[in-house]
Amino acid sequence: MTGLLRLLALPGGRRPGMADDRPPAAQDDAAAASTGTASTGTASTDTGSTGADERCDMCGEPVPAGHRHLLDLTIRELRCACRACQVLFDHEAAGGGQYRLVPRRRERLTGFAWTGLGAPVRTVFLVRDSAAERPVMYYPSPAGAVAAPAWDDPALARLEPDVEALLLDRDHGAWIVPLDDCYRLVGLVRARWQGLTGGSAVRELIDRFFTDLSEDRSPA
Repeated sequence: MTGLLRLLALPGGRRPGMADDRPPAAQDDAAAASTGTASTGTASTDTGSTGADERCDMCGEPVPAGHRHLLDLTIRELRCACRACQVLFDHEAAGGGQYRLVPRRRERLTGFAWTGLGAPVRTVFLVRDSAAERPVMYYPSPAGAVAAPAWDDPALARLEPDVEALLLDRDHGAWIVPLDDCYRLVGLVRARWQGLTGGSAVRELIDRFFTDLSEDRSPA
């Protein structure tokens, strides 16, 4: 299905954060990470132009390059949404408990210190999983987004459940971002990973991702 990102879907349709947390299924849209839009790391500006093959996953209408996404809560998949479907699903009750519109907020948080987090990697993101009723942490890897035990950070209370993430990076601090930004970051890491440690190219992409994130941040 065009535009569908499956970075956090687990084998057998299990949701991340359930008791049997295992690495996600392979991303079937990894090639998108090498495109100009994906490589920026943040959602592109909606210029009104339409990609040749990009269509709304809900109604089939063409969507612009900067289109928004709906999260299918049952399988943790992102679905492309046209403007009409964005309006339709722009409140919690509209999706019937299955779909949530991913917001656009990007906000850098102050006072973040990496020391003491106990994370084995340099970049992680935490999500308030409404089904699991607890926060879940993920980190990008060559296998996709890997789930790990999470802590209940006070900043999580500011997130919209399921569709916003607390993104933490040792070098670039703490951010509140849309979930699709994290999916995009996972796709970049997965597509460009080399060797055992990822290689310098992956770190450069992550640095560029956060640079673009800074330039594109939205008001609190």
